[in-house]
Parts: sequence; C-alpha cells; structure tokens
Amino acid sequence: MKLPLSLLSLSVIFASSTAFSATETFRAEVTVQNTVVLTKDSDLNFGTIRAVADPSGNDRARLTVNATPNASPISVSTNNTENALFAVIEDGEPAAFTVSEAVPNAILSITEPTQTQLEFEDGQDTDRPDFEIGNWLFVITSGPNANANYNSGTPNLQVAQDGTVSFNIGASLDTSDRTTTKPYADGVYAGTFQIEVAY
Repeated sequence: MKLPLSLLSLSVIFASSTAFSATETFRAEVTVQNTVVLTKDSDLNFGTIRAVADPSGNDRARLTVNATPNASPISVSTNNTENALFAVIEDGEPAAFTVSEAVPNAILSITEPTQTQLEFEDGQDTDRPDFEIGNWLFVITSGPNANANYNSGTPNLQVAQDGTVSFNIGASLDTSDRTTTKPYADGVYAGTFQIEVAY
C-alpha cells in the first residue's frame, strides 16, 4: 500500500531531525587563601651591651635599635640616667620579615607584639632585673612603599605585583623598673614575641 505523500514527507522530516549527542561531567573549584605567608628572615637583636639597673627601679636607661635598613649605627640612641645605664659593645640589628603569596597591590596591616619582657635565659628570679621592650617601629623595606615607616592608623604595607613585601622591626629596650637586689648577670636575656600580618 502506498503512503500518502503528506505522511511520507512527515516521516522524512522526523528521521532527519534525529541527532546523536555525547555528555560528560566536569568539576568546578576555587581555592580560598585568606591568609598570607609570613617568613622571619632574622630576629631582633639588641647586640652586646653593658647594662646597669637602678636598684630602686625609678631610673631607667633606654637603648633603641633602628628599623631603617643600613642605619649606622643600628643602635642609634642610648639614653642613660644617673642610676641606670647602657653601654654598647656590639651593635644590634632589627628583625626582618617577608610576606609572600599575597594579593598583588593589596594593603596589609601589622598587629604588634603584646609581650614586653626579656628575662635571663639561665633562670630568672624575683630579685634579678629584667628588660622591657616597647616603642615598636616597623619600616617597609620592599614593595611600592619601600623605606616608609609603617602607619598603623592608615596601614600602608602595600604588596608588590609579585605578591611579596618585606619589613623590618626595631624597638627600644629599657632597664628594669623592679626593685632589685642583684645586678644584671652575664649571659643572654630573651623573650618570644608574636606579630600578625593580615588583609
């Protein structure tokens, strides 16, 4: 039996519209890195000194380590009093840090340490004077704002195009404000400090 011409044409249209396809799945992802990488290049060193504390704790001498790169001498000021003093034998040097894996051109902020004491490593006791660190100073050493002091009120630690920026840390060291019965002992006085760098 012959199909009517109209039905034959319709079947041809259906046959020609049939398509062959292939499907595949794929994965989408994103990596979040809200923290930067902070690397310590060197510790803060107040050098080798002679130190005398006021037994009453009233007078305090101050030694400052400059954070400015290539400052000469690094220990730029020694403020002595009648009963407390510092004398520098060997200059110290600032701490140095490098930030990496940060967003290019981003502005970062620095949170300074809260710890303030250096104590005698061979055993601190209540009668021995310690040292106090303060007046933290951060100097930017690379990136768009190199050689500028860090401004905590309006942060200016700006990352370079390669995702890095560096800075130094200087500070002042004061003799003890304790009432003491012993002099400073020969040896190392130290403390552990923490800073934070964030967006």
